[in-house]
Formats: sequence, C-alpha cells, structure tokens
Amino acid sequence: MGNKLGYPVTFSAAMLLSLSLDTTALQQSAPEPQTLSDQTEQPAPAGQKHSAERKRAGGAAVSDQSASYSPYTPYGRQYALMREELARYQSLSDTGIWQPLPAGQPLAPGVRDERVKTLRSLLMQYGDLPLSTDMAAATSPRTSETSASETSASEINTTETTAKAPPAADLFDQQLRMGVERFQRRHGLRADGVVDKRTRDALNTPPEKRLKTLEANMTRWQQTPKDLGPRYLVVNIPEYTLRLMENEQEQYRMRVVVGKTKHQTPLLSTRMTRVVFNPTWTVPRSIALKELLPKGAGTLTAGGYRLINNRGKAVPFSGANLRALRLGGVALRQRGGEGNALGRFKFIIPNQQAIFLHDTQKKELFGRSQRAFSHGCVRLQKPRELAQIVLANQGRPGKWDQERLARFTTGSRTRSVELDQPIPVHIVYWTAWVDEEGLLNFRPDVYQLDKNTTE
Repeated sequence: MGNKLGYPVTFSAAMLLSLSLDTTALQQSAPEPQTLSDQTEQPAPAGQKHSAERKRAGGAAVSDQSASYSPYTPYGRQYALMREELARYQSLSDTGIWQPLPAGQPLAPGVRDERVKTLRSLLMQYGDLPLSTDMAAATSPRTSETSASETSASEINTTETTAKAPPAADLFDQQLRMGVERFQRRHGLRADGVVDKRTRDALNTPPEKRLKTLEANMTRWQQTPKDLGPRYLVVNIPEYTLRLMENEQEQYRMRVVVGKTKHQTPLLSTRMTRVVFNPTWTVPRSIALKELLPKGAGTLTAGGYRLINNRGKAVPFSGANLRALRLGGVALRQRGGEGNALGRFKFIIPNQQAIFLHDTQKKELFGRSQRAFSHGCVRLQKPRELAQIVLANQGRPGKWDQERLARFTTGSRTRSVELDQPIPVHIVYWTAWVDEEGLLNFRPDVYQLDKNTTE
C-alpha cells in the first residue's frame, strides 16, 4: 500500500516508532520467529477481538461495493483512496502504539519540551513528518554504560559524530514546524505551526474515532452519483467551501456560509439552470413571523418589504393581511437591488427543499472559520465571479464580461438568464476525504451526521 500522504515511508514503519519507548527494549521483547503452523494454532488475544470484528464488518461493507465503482470516475477514485486510508487507520488502531499529546502550554518552534517527543511520534504516525534513521537515533534514550569498543570508536570519531549529530528529540525544530503546519492544513486549522488547544485536540483524536469518520464518509460516497460529471460544482458543508471541478482538477474555489444546525443545508445532487440578477426575496413564513414582523411595518417598508397576495398584488400591512400571512394567503417579499438579503445574484438549482445559492449582505461572516449561519441556503463569498464563470460560454465569446454583469446588477430591476449548458451541482457532507494532492483531510462533524451514519 502506498503512502498517500506523500512521504517515501510505509505507514507500518511509522507506527513502529514510539518516542516514549526504549528501542533497545523493543528489540529485546521481540518474540521468537514462528512457523506458519505455530502461528495459526495461537488463539487471538482478547484485546484484538473487537478490531477483528470491525475488520470483518468493514470488509463486508467494502466488498459489497467492489464491483460497483469504476476507478475512471470521480466516485471510483475517491472511494478507492478512502478504502486505503481506512486500512491505514485500522492498522494504527490495532498496534496500540498511539498515545495522545499531554496537556500543557502551547508548543511553538524553538521550545524544548519532553512533550515534543510525543508530538514527533504522532506526526510520524499520521504521515505528516518523515521517518528517518537520524530521527530514530535522536529519540532513543542514551544509556549510562558504553562498551569499551563503543567508547574507543566514539573517541576516534568525536569530530565527525558531533558534526552529524541528529537534532534533539525534545527540540521543536523547523522540520517539526513544517509537519505541524501540514497537519493543520489537512484539518482545516490555522497553519501557523503552533500546537495550541485546537491543534492538540485534533492530534489527540483517537484512531478508533477516525475510523468511524472514514466509515461514515464511505457510506455517504455509496449514496452519491457514481459519476459526478466532467465539470461540476461541489459544495462541501463541513469545509464551508464551493469548488469548480473540471476533469478532476480544481479550477476555482470560494468560501461559503451554510445552514445552521437547526436549519441544515440538505445533501443533494442537481444542476444549476439559471442565474437571477437583483433577485427578489419571498420570505419563508417562519422567518417572516419570528424574525421580521416584530421589527414593525415602518422598518420593513423602509427595507423594501411588501405584503403580496396570491394574485401578486401589493397589499397594506393591515391586521387582516397580517393574519392572512400567518395562514399562508399573503407573502412577505423584499424587492431586488440595494439592501436585498439575497444580494445581487441568485443561482437556481432545482430541488424539493427550495435551496439555492446566493449573494449576501453579511460579508463579514466569510472571515470566520466556522460558517454555519444561514437558514439552509448557501451564501457565496464571490457570487459575481461565479456568475462570470457559469456564463462564460453563454452566447458569443466574451458576452458576459464585467461590464455587462455590472449593468445587470445596477438598480433594482430583476432579470434572469437560463443557462445554455446547465452545470451539475453536488452539495455533499464530507468530514473526511482525500484531496487531489493525495492528502487525507478531516473536518469537524458540524451536523453530527457521522454518528448517525455509523450507528
């Protein structure tokens, strides 16, 4: 099995390094070689029964899909890579070497701390730090007794040994910083190389829990279309990101805001069919009654809101009409243009949940790391750029340039354009995935769907 994290070292080798153990003791405790018949006669240790059962159950689930995916589709490549990562973490879970990083002050480059040894071990096991003989030597405890021959050799080669001495295992050096930053990027953390509480919590997530995360995501992959399309948009809810993918290469990326925990953005696969400029907003009844009507008719009118009856006519904010709003006979609608909650752009993706992608007035939310604030729809950080991308092949070349987009988003007139070539859109929930660089990524389970999937 290849190392998908990019280092020329097998995962099993990394797992065998425990910075808290004496390598000499490990050699002394190694069992005598056994014949094949001897090995098969030995009963399985009690502590391995659970992992063996998991292997059988997981293997059955994976084998059920072995004939259903093609390695030539996005689904197939991702599913195959996830299967490899599942095996890696199963091995890490079974060895018993894994130990969490003890609590304490944040670890930063340049410090010396005994906990740095454990940090090195964890990063090697996760594949974020390469394993080398120099590192193994640095982590081995130095004994007080040395044989005469060793002493003699040491005296003869003092200068050479000093020049080639490996870095101290408890020193947070530059190589370790690079490993920490790599780990942080893979987990959606600020890549500053400092092991603060958030980074330590991610490091200390047990392999057994990571296994469940991987299993949950593989189950969700089985429920996605087998071929996502040669060119498509994908919104990953836990990552708060939209990507444009073409031939499995990322062409564009932007931040998004997704639904709150109580207003979750649904998982769906559909197509983008239309772009609306200066969209109006027909307010969902629950939002109108609970959040907007308490502001008063004067405030709503100033904000461009009107009550609209079933014939599309504007009606006054009277008691009778407000009662009709509660019953569904009247709707609250905000005109398009300046100040509209949907901004200047709305992207239609037909679905039963009435979810769409849109601009927003609350640009400050995109600066936050956790971005679950909407009522279910997906808010876009850079909607104008997305409009230019999806309209690039619409009409004559260069028709939808910045100048034309500016004209269509000036004033309050609402206009829409049907896409000649609708684009597949997939709203997914990946808390674990392998990116195009071969790196395994994890993100927090914002909707707690992993637990429900694996139960």
